[in-house]
Amino acid sequence: MNNSTSTVFNKKVKSWIAYDAGNSAFATTVVAGFFPVFYNQYWASGIDVDDATVYKTLALAICNSIVLLTAPLIGAITDINNATKKTLVLFTTIGALFVGLLSILPLGSWLYALVFFCIANYCFAVGQIPYDKILTKIAPANKLSQISNQGYAWGYLGGGTLFLINALMFLYWDKIGLQSSVDAVKISFIMVSIWWFAFMLPIRKNYKEDILHHKKTFLIKESFKNILTTLRSISQYRNVSLFLIAFFLFIDGAHTVIYLAADFALNVGLKANDVIPALILVQFVAFPATILWGFIADKYGDKPVLFITIIFYIFIIFFSTTLSSAFEFYILAILVGGVQGGIQGSSRSLYGKIIPPEKAGEFFGIYNVLGRAGAIFGPLMVGGLLALYGDIRISLLPIAVLFILGGLVLLKVKESNEI
Repeated sequence: MNNSTSTVFNKKVKSWIAYDAGNSAFATTVVAGFFPVFYNQYWASGIDVDDATVYKTLALAICNSIVLLTAPLIGAITDINNATKKTLVLFTTIGALFVGLLSILPLGSWLYALVFFCIANYCFAVGQIPYDKILTKIAPANKLSQISNQGYAWGYLGGGTLFLINALMFLYWDKIGLQSSVDAVKISFIMVSIWWFAFMLPIRKNYKEDILHHKKTFLIKESFKNILTTLRSISQYRNVSLFLIAFFLFIDGAHTVIYLAADFALNVGLKANDVIPALILVQFVAFPATILWGFIADKYGDKPVLFITIIFYIFIIFFSTTLSSAFEFYILAILVGGVQGGIQGSSRSLYGKIIPPEKAGEFFGIYNVLGRAGAIFGPLMVGGLLALYGDIRISLLPIAVLFILGGLVLLKVKESNEI
């Protein structure tokens, strides 16, 4: 590694990247992997599979609605008191705790499982606000795209590595002395809890900030005041406003694919033993692909990366309606792994380039609100159509429209901080 690269990827940047390797274990092992499988086949074993999916999509909608209402406030507070790292540590600790608590829930506890999962998922979501804000504080402007994508890339590798270990435990539970595959899944939840918390420790140690102490009443009052001021004036930031509209649309589709991929596979007749290897494949394809997208964005800009990945996602949606075998699902996994990190990393870096730096927490709060708001409408749309027609294939098709509309709005966004 040459001196210039060493300077860019210093201790703070590496610690920031390491956090993504930690919290991504929640996204892989829990969100995409074991929770949907375990929820359907264990906690909700006495419920019709379509009903169980509808309950899950409703829970996700409620959870993401709470994120929508609170994320701007959390971001605004960190701008006022400068407690960005403290906020990240707090939500990581709570989230990791509730992931661990999933391991104690017995058969049929579908309601408690959804509650514990949603608390952990809430902490995962709002923890992303201070994490994204720290990126704008530690990354040179000309390397924002590359570092943003490196975060997602190593997140896929870190989350994928633990998921691979957990999946092997699940598939070969009898070979390692466990009583059943249920024990393997419950131990996996504990491992995710420890992994997520442990990978937070480097950034806790290496990122320094001077917290400004204010009374809680002052913090909340000033935060609401700043949010209202920003919302009134956000139309003045035309470039930011256009990006947020585009992001809201296309990330809705991406989040829906992430959250419901396993449910889709199970609903079209695939077995858990087919689904889990495909989800692992996504992570290990995404690692090099996301690094590559980072270099492409560094050279050609974030918008070309976003357009290419949007086109791929539209193809993925239509391809998914033809699935009939595990092999085809593995092809789908490769396609998703190839574009998922690109659309996430370049969205974050493009947004980081065009927002006012002094309001990074507040604006990333809005960014995460729209990201999660998208995750409300996508699952609700799929769940509603599934309840009406009982066919998961039909339910996914409207998601392609969101990608198309998002791409059209993105055409008007400039890769600069012009107002």
